[in-house]
Amino acid sequence: MHRNIRHAVASALAVALLSTSAGVMAAPPSGARDRLVTQAHTAVDEGRLADARDLWMAVWKLERSQVAACNIGALSFRIGDMPAAVRWLSLCKEIMRAPRTPDERALHESRLVDLARARQLAGELRIVAPAGATVTIDGAPAEIEGDKPIPVEPGRRVVRAALDGRTATAEVDVPRGETREVRLTFSPPAPQRPEPEAPRAAPAGPAAPPPARPGPSTAIVVGGIGLAASFAALGGVMLVGAEKREEAILASARAAGPNGCFRLSGPVCQHAASARDDMRTFRAIGVAGVITGGAVLAATLGYTFYPRGQAEVRVSLEGFTVSGVF
Repeated sequence: MHRNIRHAVASALAVALLSTSAGVMAAPPSGARDRLVTQAHTAVDEGRLADARDLWMAVWKLERSQVAACNIGALSFRIGDMPAAVRWLSLCKEIMRAPRTPDERALHESRLVDLARARQLAGELRIVAPAGATVTIDGAPAEIEGDKPIPVEPGRRVVRAALDGRTATAEVDVPRGETREVRLTFSPPAPQRPEPEAPRAAPAGPAAPPPARPGPSTAIVVGGIGLAASFAALGGVMLVGAEKREEAILASARAAGPNGCFRLSGPVCQHAASARDDMRTFRAIGVAGVITGGAVLAATLGYTFYPRGQAEVRVSLEGFTVSGVF
């Protein structure tokens, strides 16, 4: 604990010494710069280190001097912003002149100690990205200067590069005190397929003759006529049978006597009743056969002599549907 206190006091002293040596290492201060430096000293004395760093940031915008860079780095280290401390103390080291006096050597050593400690507490990313790409780390813009690593907070970082609508993203774990390299490359654009040429219209020529209409199927015609004849023959046979049964009925009635077959007690009359039932059955079958034969013949003739086309058959849940021209 005592060592930490001594280190904090030494760092604060380093900030004060850097400020007092500004007159030697930089141009004479302007009025605005002088007011900012005075306010920064006051903020350090009051313990407002973050405000003091902001004031030195304003001084850096007016005058990019070693004093401003070193004080920004030292104050960043004091408030725990290790990536900023590494960045500004490294810049301070680059632009600082060689120490000439014991005080300057003490400042130089103090700066190097802070820089080494900040690098142990932060991580670094060395990013390789396509030229001209915009690079961000966790959504914040990042400037890549050659091969220099970028200090970041330790942990998982998301690095993204964007250029002309293309993006490349990588996630990397950065341990404390170590440097990780990230290479971002864009996927090659998908090759564009050439658009197919529109088919050219064929030169006009003589109109093709319409397709010939299909002729009637011989098997259907012969089968239809044969089926119609069979039904008609069956009907004719049944009607002839009905006529014979009717004659048998009349003969039985005459044989029964003057009253005919008014009563069915006699065998002759029972035979007549049976013949009457047969007559009715034969007649019904005969009429049905003749009608069916005529319908089949009409359908066959219609199929034979009327124009025909392709018949379309569709099957659905309701049943079969047939459409077309016969």
